[in-house]
Amino acid sequence: MTCQSGPTIEAEVSGNTDHQASRKAHATPEAGQFGQDHLEGGARAPSPGPSVASSSSLADADQIINPSTGPRDLDTKATILLSIQHVSSSWGYRSAEFAYPLFMVELFTGTLLPASIYGFVTTAAAILLSGSTGHLIDKYATTKLRTVRAFILAQKIFLSASYGLFLLLFLDQRLRENSRNGGRGPDPNGKLNLDSWGVFAAITFLGCGVILSNVGVSVGVERDWVTIIAKGSSARLTRLNAIMRRIDLLSNLLSPLFVSLLTTTTSNSVTVLILLGICALSTVFELLFIGIVYRRFSALAEEEARIRQRQEESEKENFRTRQQGNDGAGREGGGDSGNLAYPPRRIPKELKLIGRLPPIPSWPGLVGKGMKGWVLNEFHDWKTFSRLPIFLSSVCISLLYMSVLSFDSTFLAYLKSETRYSDAFIAGMRAACVVAGLMGTVVMPFLEKKIGLVRTGSYSLWMELLPLALAVAALFAGVPKSTSPNYRQRPEWNTGLLFTGLALSRIGLWSFDLAQLAQVQKALDEHPRKNSLMALQFSLQNLFDLGHYGLTLGWSSPGQFKYAAAVSYGAVGLATMIYIFGYARRMRGHVIHLDRLGLERLLGRKDQ
Repeated sequence: MTCQSGPTIEAEVSGNTDHQASRKAHATPEAGQFGQDHLEGGARAPSPGPSVASSSSLADADQIINPSTGPRDLDTKATILLSIQHVSSSWGYRSAEFAYPLFMVELFTGTLLPASIYGFVTTAAAILLSGSTGHLIDKYATTKLRTVRAFILAQKIFLSASYGLFLLLFLDQRLRENSRNGGRGPDPNGKLNLDSWGVFAAITFLGCGVILSNVGVSVGVERDWVTIIAKGSSARLTRLNAIMRRIDLLSNLLSPLFVSLLTTTTSNSVTVLILLGICALSTVFELLFIGIVYRRFSALAEEEARIRQRQEESEKENFRTRQQGNDGAGREGGGDSGNLAYPPRRIPKELKLIGRLPPIPSWPGLVGKGMKGWVLNEFHDWKTFSRLPIFLSSVCISLLYMSVLSFDSTFLAYLKSETRYSDAFIAGMRAACVVAGLMGTVVMPFLEKKIGLVRTGSYSLWMELLPLALAVAALFAGVPKSTSPNYRQRPEWNTGLLFTGLALSRIGLWSFDLAQLAQVQKALDEHPRKNSLMALQFSLQNLFDLGHYGLTLGWSSPGQFKYAAAVSYGAVGLATMIYIFGYARRMRGHVIHLDRLGLERLLGRKDQ
């Protein structure tokens, strides 16, 4: 059984009360999409049924639009252990993300090609395979603890193996010599050495495993478990999401500083050994703590039981359907057999068994069939995801990843080559932006409580777009010409404009990130393939992240960085417009309250 698709919300209304009444009189956008998804998906996942899907979708829409409600209480011990596990996971991933390019630059001297290839290949893997990673979480939804532990263990194994290969390159004298000059050895014009490049290829392959296992942990814990633990309470969900995001922000700031401290005070090989030891030690604690979290939050086991029950009911229904079909075919066959002049031939049992054996496929056939199935599944998931209203919100958050106006490698390279800012000053400005981002994780829960998730997203995007204009203006105004002897010296007002705009925009950025995360969690909460669809957002984000590197490839000169920044600002503006006029208007039925502006009565008289 499937849900019938209903009309979407299009009517303009003047206030929250009238809009809620109007929206409840119609089917919500998500409700019809669940039914359509089951029609297209076949027997991939059990259907929750029309009444469950439509009522839960309406409830999710209410939670997205209205201010946050519900209790905020959580099991303190379990929440602390969940936070520690996330600190360990995030710290390990961010440390590797920062350390790998440093090691590659140190080993493959004279070129940035290995670091660029590594970044491109791993990002491409995340774009192509994040959806499949989410599908695994849906497939094993009845064994949530085992699935998350498998992703945690896989991530640690990939990280440990990568550190082991880096250690081999640093300690083996022949491999280290062959890695010099971009893998050509002591002679810059020599041939590429296959041994050092072979180790690099293995590190890149393991890096793909690292990023995909990180997607699995993020989807499984931050999106699936957190939503279940919240038990439908918007306040609980916002609290858990804020904790996770604050940990991510602090790890993103402190773990690179930790790696830099190790590389400057010790050798590279010692740094690799320390990171390898931390990775091995944290594996034990993460696997242990995540088990305690699972046992203390009983909602996780209860959700597994509900999914198992739905699967059993779906299997029974499918069995009855097949049985009815077989009975009908048997009755038709019996009617025809009565007119036969001769009795049916008796076939030996051995021949019957042989006839039932499928033909043995060749390896190319197996690979081709597997690729075809993967492509069809990916196409189906993208088609389903793109038809949901939440897809527009996901596009908006992904567009923000196209920005070069953040403290990543491209922006840092611009600051080092075009300005005279010291490393200490740049580190201080980066810390100020992280503090501003933490403020965004405080602002978002306050706004959600007052005005609801959808309007919080709108306000947050404006809070990012407007201050960011100051930073973009600072890249064009007050910059000395390159022919000037002091062209790297910036006026104080220009410096203040640049970093003030960047810092203030972080408040809106992280506030919107939190709001959008809660939106996608609530919108897909009852979807039978919610983790597959939520993982597709990682694919979108990595796609636009790849685009942001494309901007700096097109404008590769440091003096042209301002043009890449202008395009990035345009991407933020586009995200704001898509969100307000595409997603927010569709969910709320309007963009602004005409009655609060005193225009509703005036427009009504004009129509009369």
